[in-house]
Amino acid sequence: MPMATLYMKLGNGSIPATKPGKRYCLYQDELDKWLETNRKNPVPLTAEEENAAILAGNKRKPNPLNW
Repeated sequence: MPMATLYMKLGNGSIPATKPGKRYCLYQDELDKWLETNRKNPVPLTAEEENAAILAGNKRKPNPLNW
């Protein structure tokens, strides 16, 4: 990323940072969290996470007559 783009994103607040004086302070945990949420290719889910997401997204109850 070009330095001008970095400073623009720091200035408008899209990258989490603090500026106590002339310099920006970037915290590792905040930067890692920001990178994970703004990732273009998401990290693939594990099988357990995928099953939980499928079960959470299922809104219909099964019809007891078809059991």
